[in-house]
Formats: sequence, structure tokens, C-alpha cells
Amino acid sequence: MNHSLARLSLCCLLFAPLLACDSEAEEETPGGGNDKPMMGVWNRFGSEYGYQTDVAFGGIEGQSSDRVYMCELPGSPSAGLYKGRLISPRMIRWDPTYGLPDYEVVFEGSTMRFRPQNGTNTFLGQYQKGTWTPGACDLALENGELVDKSATAYVLFQNGPDFRINNVTVGGEPLPIHATETCSVTTLIPPGTSDGTLNVTISYSGVGVDGPYSRTQNHTLRRSDFKPGCNKLVAEVGCGALAVCVAVIP
Repeated sequence: MNHSLARLSLCCLLFAPLLACDSEAEEETPGGGNDKPMMGVWNRFGSEYGYQTDVAFGGIEGQSSDRVYMCELPGSPSAGLYKGRLISPRMIRWDPTYGLPDYEVVFEGSTMRFRPQNGTNTFLGQYQKGTWTPGACDLALENGELVDKSATAYVLFQNGPDFRINNVTVGGEPLPIHATETCSVTTLIPPGTSDGTLNVTISYSGVGVDGPYSRTQNHTLRRSDFKPGCNKLVAEVGCGALAVCVAVIP
């Protein structure tokens, strides 16, 4: 009888550390294993360099609940929108186009961080529950759902033998030029500078009284001129002081 009690006590001592580890792991999971507390929007905080990042787990219009969007706001060296999905309750696999490793989601109390699965222990910042920055990466929260507010655009212009527009860029992005109305375009309008200004560059050529010529014209538009979805820009010749310009047509 005493030998049996001794063996039982030894087993308890051997397994006690394992039970303690399991208990600690459970404490890192908000809600005692319920993944719902992770869903929603998280914001990076306390960045030494002032970097801002928003991350949305689910709640994205037109997307499945496992979809993850991460927006690195302007000021970050890797600013832009990154899309992925949860392949397990605590692992993000980013879309192949970004070339990112999987991110493990690690909870520390009420905060969260990412652990990249590339053999390094790179610190990628701390996150806390919050809300999406209005307009960040052309997305906005509406009725608790993240909605795409991105804008595409094309230029409507009929090139002729004596004058043609060869290239138009808005915010550095080249826009397609069509002779007829069409919205089958995918070029996204960027957010612009800090005050919402977009630089426009128009390259054009023609035949004048002195023979053929090629020139470039610059002016600006505002990001607020573009509505979500497809936008039509009309090119005009002789816009006041400008030889050529483009304008967004509502």
C-alpha cells in the first residue's frame, strides 16, 4: 500500500511541471481558448519610430471570416495594404504576392504581437484592441464592417493624327487611356501626399507649325476628387495657363 502511494506521489511530481506549462499557455489565449476576442481591429502602439499599423481579423466586407488585412500607414518604410488569412487559430499566411513568412499571433495579457516564422525573432511591434484609422489603405469602418473605399481611374481621350496623349500618371501611377468609356481598369489611385495632393504628369506629342514636338505637362489633383470605385478623367487641351490637363468627371 505504501509503495502504491509512493508511486502515485512520484507521478504527480513528474507531471506537475507539464500541467503548469499548459496552464500558462492557456493564459496567453484570450477568453480561455475562445478565438472570438482576437477578431476585430488591433492597432500598433509604442513604436520607437512612430510607425502606425492597423490589423483587422475578419469583419471585412465581401471576405470570409478568416481573412486578415494589415495596413502599414504612411511613414512606415513598408507602407501599404497586406492581405492574408488565418490557416489556424493563431497563424496568418499572407498572400503570395508579398513574399512574407507566416506570422504566429502571440498574446501577452491584453496585448498582441507577431512572431515571423522565418527562423528569426524579429520584433514587429505590440498591438492592442482598437479601431481602424479612417481612410487607412482606402478602407473604412461602416456599421462594424471594414469597407473598401479604393478608387480606380482611366483617361478618356480620342487621339488623332496631329495630337495625341501618350502617357498620364497620377500620384506616380500610370493610367490607361481609352477612346471610349470603360471601367474595366484596375489601376488604384494612391493616397497622395500628407495633404492629399496628387501630382499629375501628362506626356503628349503632336505636329505644329514648326513640325513634330513632344512635351510634358504637370499639374495637381486632390485625392478627395476621386470617389470610391471607377473614375473617369477627361483630358482637355488649353486649360487656362496649362497646355493640357485632366479633370475628374463626376
